[in-house]
Order: sequence, then C-alpha cells, then structure tokens
Amino acid sequence: MNVLIGYIQKIFALFLLLVVARQLIPNGRLKKYIYFFTELVLIIGVMQPFFSFWGDNDALLDKIRSETFTENLSEASRDISRMEYLRNDYYRKEYEDAAALDVLSTADGYLDPFGLAGKRASVELTENYEVKKIVLTVGEKEEDDTEGMFVEQGKAQGSKVVLDGLKQRLMQYYGAEEEQIQISYGGER
Repeated sequence: MNVLIGYIQKIFALFLLLVVARQLIPNGRLKKYIYFFTELVLIIGVMQPFFSFWGDNDALLDKIRSETFTENLSEASRDISRMEYLRNDYYRKEYEDAAALDVLSTADGYLDPFGLAGKRASVELTENYEVKKIVLTVGEKEEDDTEGMFVEQGKAQGSKVVLDGLKQRLMQYYGAEEEQIQISYGGER
C-alpha cells in the first residue's frame, strides 16, 4: 500500500512541476512543442512501473556500467598503442639524426684528402632501424681548410670518381644497396 501511495505522490509532483513549467513559458511558436514534450514526460512517468516489469533496473544499470567499463578499457588500449607508436617514431628520429651525423663524419674522413667535405646528410630508417635511404650533399672545403697534396689530384680525378668511391664506402659500412644511397655535389655546410 505504501508503494502505491508513493507512486501516486511522485505522479502528482511530476504533474504539478509540468503545469508550473507550462505556465512559465511565454506564448510563442514553441509553445505547442513544449506542451507535447511535457505531456510525453507525464506519460513516461505514469508508465514507469510497467517498464520495470520488462527488466530489472539493477541488471540494466550493471549492463550499462559493464559496457562503459569495456569502452573505457578499449579506449585506454588505443591510447597506449598511439603512445607506443609516437615513442617509436621519436626514437627512430633520434637514431636517424645520429646516423646522419655519422654519415657526415665518415664522408669527411674519406673526402678530406680530395679537398671536399660533407655539407648535409639525412638518413631514413625502417621500422626495424635498418637503413632505408641515405642522402648526402658534398661540396668543396673552405679555402682555409684545404691542405694536403691530394687536393689537386682529387680535382684532377674529378668528383665523379671520388663520389663513387664514397658511395662504395658507405655501402660497405652501412650494409646498404647502391639505390639506397644518394650523393649529390653542391650545397653549404
């Protein structure tokens, strides 16, 4: 009996709330829509006990919580995957920069006797941190840097022969194929 009295009190309170809400709205174009909405809310309020026969409220809330938890867990898993991907990209970029400096050092060591020097280098690595591509720009050393008797000999041999020799050295050192190494002449350091 207390359940029935509580139900009637809730419906009466909902009815009063909706009547007050209807009185507060000004006359206008939206009045018929607001009336429809308040009537719909009242009908749902009256029908609420019949809806509880179709399902247990606690079971429904448990299902909603479980679904929310599963969704949050999958979202966290996606976030972790993205962070690992970004972290791997960061480390690969650091290794590429270090390898580029090493390529410049190797090139300078080889080219120094010929009056040439490495100006710019970039290295692209695969996901397994293997050399995918090496791009190197070579140019003449500054006038005050050139010393040694092989400078004129290097210029006499031509830069093509010197650059081919450098490409061979880089292929051996990095275990790369010929098409993975691109060396061009010109540019500034």
